[in-house]
Formats: sequence, C-alpha cells, structure tokens
Amino acid sequence: MATTGRSGFSEFDRLLDLVRSTRAVLDALLEDGRLPSGGAAYLAGATLPHVEAMERGVRGWLRSDMADRDEMRYLVLRTAEARVVPPRDAAEAAAARAEAESDRARLAPADERLTRADAFSLVALAHARLVFAVLPRVPAAEVRFPVGRPTYADIPTPRGPAELIGRIEELERELWRIASGRRVRPMDPALRRTYGFFDAAERLDARTFPPA
Repeated sequence: MATTGRSGFSEFDRLLDLVRSTRAVLDALLEDGRLPSGGAAYLAGATLPHVEAMERGVRGWLRSDMADRDEMRYLVLRTAEARVVPPRDAAEAAAARAEAESDRARLAPADERLTRADAFSLVALAHARLVFAVLPRVPAAEVRFPVGRPTYADIPTPRGPAELIGRIEELERELWRIASGRRVRPMDPALRRTYGFFDAAERLDARTFPPA
C-alpha cells in the first residue's frame, strides 16, 4: 500500500500511511466496482482495527459530565461488551466474529490478562475527532469523492458523544460491508461519509504537522 513522506514520528507516519492506503482502496472500488487485490485483507487487517481503536478511545475518554443520563445510558449500551442485539446482516456478523476473536485473544491466557493501558486508542480518537471537524471544511478543489458535487459541507461535525460514537460505528459498518465483498452504491450517503473521512484525514499530513 501507499507510503507517505516521513515526519520523524513513527506512529504519525503509520497513521498517514493507513489513511492514504485506505483511500486508495476505496478509490479503486469506486472506479472499478470491486476491491483491488489485497484490498479486503488490508481493510480487515489494518483499517478496521484502527476504527476499533477509536471505539476503545471513546470508552477511555468519556466522562459522566459529558452527557445527560439518557445519553449516557445510550452510550454505555453501545459499547461492544454491552451489545445484545444480534447481527442484522453478514457484515455485522463478520464484525461480531472479529470482536469475539479479539476478546478471546485479550483474555487468554489468564496470566497475561494484565496489560499496559492502550494510549494509542486515545490518540486514534483524538485524530478522528479532528478529522470529523475538518471534513465539512475541505475546499471543493480538494474533494476527491468522484460522484456528485465536490463538497463535504453537508456532512456535519458530531455534536456530542452519542453522535461521535454513531459516526465511528458507521465507519466500522461500511468498512466491514466493503471488505466482505458486498456491492456498494456510489450514491450511498454512508459510503460518501466513509470515503470523506479518509479523504479529509489525508489532508492532515506534513503540511499540517511539519517534520521534526
């Protein structure tokens, strides 16, 4: 997959590589109607784990004073550990299997259950929040989604924790659907928002964060 110029910070470079490579996979899908060779494996092995890190970041970032009681109850029920609604389609079933595998790896063997705090999940979330804020402000000349008017101005920035987790979950759903080979419709608003996320994320490169 694509690699970016080096910034001097390995984790930042890895993140730039990930968003650029993901957008390249989505570009090929929109152009050819199918994923490129290795595209499904890349989404499942690299992009989706990063989106799952964003979700973990929400759980570490959320505080009781960020939402009222009803919204907080909703947010708690949206965490992977508390979901009880069965998968609604093949993509959600694949996501559920992946979450179960992740849980098994995380919880066994018993003497390895204590691990360091996952600080990068908070970094992944902070980056996602920045991208969501930048997305509607991407200049028309730099919008690369190939269908419709060249703008993301109609895609709102999440206004609170519930909308934030909803947008992250949408990214996860759409990427699973794409990786599982389901046919996509270029005019689908969820696909456009997903593509737009990685398009905007790629703008946060060395122009924004100069090399050290």
